Amino acid sequence: MKKLVLFFIWLLVFSTVSYALVETQIDPGKLHFYMYGLETCPHCQKMKEEIPKFYGENSLTYYELINNDENNKLFSAQYKYTGIAGVPAIGIAYDGKLVAIVEGEYNVSATPKIVQAALDNGGLILFTGGQAYIIKNETIIQELQAIYVEHRMPGEGQTTTTTASETTSTTTNPGSEICGPGIAVVLAVLPLVLWKKRR
Repeated sequence: MKKLVLFFIWLLVFSTVSYALVETQIDPGKLHFYMYGLETCPHCQKMKEEIPKFYGENSLTYYELINNDENNKLFSAQYKYTGIAGVPAIGIAYDGKLVAIVEGEYNVSATPKIVQAALDNGGLILFTGGQAYIIKNETIIQELQAIYVEHRMPGEGQTTTTTASETTSTTTNPGSEICGPGIAVVLAVLPLVLWKKRR
């Protein structure tokens, strides 16, 4: 009887794992995260720990907003396209292309499903303000690609060489960004997006 129970447990675990692997064809080695955040934000600090723990030490590029005018300028520019004013603001790139932006803390293990949904829908998935959106406008996607992945203002030809941890001068208003509770929003909306995709 004990062997039979162990067999069924093994079968359940194996089928769950194999289903997850078959369902998404996303290569975790091609994922990279770009995050705007504040050193004083507990949500940012948690994501700075969780992403590398789950996807590897070199999977995250972090852009500090406190005392960094360049990062503040870029963060302000992305607001025009996303409406994101809270941190963390996390851009998810797959194979070098920005495919999703999440405002707030979220369950990073859901990243492959988010990326797959973006690829299946041919756009960029945006989670902000309790809503999920698909952006299909290539111009807007390229502008956001420049801000998050290339770390430069849209329309500028060169990529900046300033690292995320460097500071250039004091920020005009370091408290203007919102340390957002985005995890609740993302966790509530993600199943709806994935469910809609399957219909």
